[in-house]
Amino acid sequence: MLRLFYAAPLALSLMLGKYGLASTQAPFVPAKPDKATAAEVVAVALAPSNPSANREFVSAHDNFEKRNLGVLAIARDQFRTTFSDYPLASYVEYWWLLANLAQNASFGASNAGDFSAFLAAQSAGVLAESMRREWLRALGKLERWDLFVPEFQRLNMDDSDLICRQWRYRISQGDRSTFTEARAFWTAARPASDACYDIFEQLRAAQMLATEIAWPRVRTLLEDNQLADARRSAALIDKLPVTFERLTASIGLNPAGFLEKQKLNAKSRASVELYLFAFNRMARSDAGKAAAALDRWGKELPAADRNYAWAQIGLQGAMQHDTSALAWFDRAGDFPFSDFQAAWKVRAALRAGDWVAVRATIDAMSPVEKREPAWRYWLARAEALAGNEAGAARLRETLSRENSFYGLLAAEESGQAPTPNWKGWKPSRADLATIQQRPAITRALLLYRLEMKAEGLREWQFAIRNMNDQELLSAAELARSANVPDRAIGTADRTIMLHDFSQRFPMPYRDDLQAQARAQGLDESWVYGLIRQESRFMADAKSRVGAAGLMQLMPATAKWAAKRIGMSAYSPQRVADIPVNLALGSFYLRHVLDDLGHPVLATAAYNAGPGRARRWRADQVLEGAIYAESIPFTETRDYVKRVMANAWFYAHQSGASSISLKSMLGSVPGRRENQRGISSLIGAMVPLAANAAQ
Repeated sequence: MLRLFYAAPLALSLMLGKYGLASTQAPFVPAKPDKATAAEVVAVALAPSNPSANREFVSAHDNFEKRNLGVLAIARDQFRTTFSDYPLASYVEYWWLLANLAQNASFGASNAGDFSAFLAAQSAGVLAESMRREWLRALGKLERWDLFVPEFQRLNMDDSDLICRQWRYRISQGDRSTFTEARAFWTAARPASDACYDIFEQLRAAQMLATEIAWPRVRTLLEDNQLADARRSAALIDKLPVTFERLTASIGLNPAGFLEKQKLNAKSRASVELYLFAFNRMARSDAGKAAAALDRWGKELPAADRNYAWAQIGLQGAMQHDTSALAWFDRAGDFPFSDFQAAWKVRAALRAGDWVAVRATIDAMSPVEKREPAWRYWLARAEALAGNEAGAARLRETLSRENSFYGLLAAEESGQAPTPNWKGWKPSRADLATIQQRPAITRALLLYRLEMKAEGLREWQFAIRNMNDQELLSAAELARSANVPDRAIGTADRTIMLHDFSQRFPMPYRDDLQAQARAQGLDESWVYGLIRQESRFMADAKSRVGAAGLMQLMPATAKWAAKRIGMSAYSPQRVADIPVNLALGSFYLRHVLDDLGHPVLATAAYNAGPGRARRWRADQVLEGAIYAESIPFTETRDYVKRVMANAWFYAHQSGASSISLKSMLGSVPGRRENQRGISSLIGAMVPLAANAAQ
């Protein structure tokens, strides 16, 4: 049996300790033949010129967070002189400038030299764009166009507020082309800042907000629940009823009450849009009631608007898994569906087994949307069922080259039996040293060691943005050796032609994980696949809602599981301990699996809760892939696909090379099924744990 133990190499441990950078989480780095090479290179990357600089740097960050400008000024001077060669010295300068700018917008204008010098010095770094954006915002508010205009031309990010401020300057200079650009921005229905509404006011004054372009923006914003923006945009429309804002608020609280009390005036655009908003709002909670309401109160709507309402009710019905969704979509007539609406019509058709509708709806999608792996896969299935096996084969052939959920399914259906190469390309010392010399890599790894993960992530993403495959795998190896597994996995995942699947799918903490999987009767590969998606093996990972550790347990869940298994010494502080987290998480996963009876359902439940996973079943049996594709939460839908694809890779790495992803997904029992224990899928997966343990 292949056993991978994760222990930091001695050279790296000593170096980290010497500079006060020893990691607080259990080390991730596996014992590999080239461990000393990577460790030595990483040690160089993490070695600052002065050990005390770390403490002063962390202190400077604390003072930035507290806006202690006086103390921060002292730190700035210190990192300009004593610690000028420290890899993160530029951050202290950045914090000082940013903190002062936040205190007083005019600081940006009065200290233009400081900002210009910083941007020039950091032109090749990640901090420059962030600083440029904040400085421009301050200059725009002050209308210091002499400083704003040249700096805006160097901006490389899309910031609508700054774009609108730049338009304000151009209008002041008599540039009429600005109105055309601003009108396109209005039409795109993007949320807008105060600066943008100043421009919209001028559009209105220039009589460039005609009704035919004004109302579609309001409709889209209402549809997206951007109520404040919708009302503010509507206020710019000529002859808007004074009751419009009040009525949108009323609809938000009680759409049925609005429909009962307010008579439709089909000749009033405002009245029509309020009615459509009411149907939309009602459909979000109950598409069936909205359909009945549209039949009752929407007969006098103009045909195009009534078709739009049916398209929206069909969309919401599909997301609610209402079996009438396809019929509602059909009542939309010749309404041109958006890609989002079309995607949900396809999902409704998949659940209904209507492959003709699947094929027709995907064919009508935009070219960009049709290239998505999901729609290429389902179109291939639909083409095959329609007798076009040649067309299906072409779609599968290109898709099967992708190492994704649908790529694996397409490869299996093509009979290609994908076989990941677990002995992929490995970087040499020279490869590692070349990547280590990039300042952003050094900064990122040091920030991670100082537990400043957000800053470290930003630096890392900046560093790897233009790397080729060899550079990406070299960077991934550095991250692995530096005990930053999420960056190692994420970076290795980006390669296009040259891969290292052992880097993408590491198996750390295997003794503990295998013991817990065996104790709970869980498939080891499935548990690994779930952890890879939950935490990327960052033992100290903590989500914004408080989930912690490898298996991302919520405090209440961890406490409940600890009580159920009799863990007498448990305390909330121990939830991130690797053995504790694996024991509690594995027990909870087993509990969910027993409750729902199917790994795909249990995977969905682990992310979104058992109640939702149960509600998302159909009355009849569904293919596991169709159940996954029709999950209404985007996050959970992607989560289930990734966990199951991860599990396939881990199963193959553990020696179960004959198992297919389709068999792992199996069939999800319907609500009407008499479930007798665990489904056949679990029976297919359990032997994998036994095989891996041999």
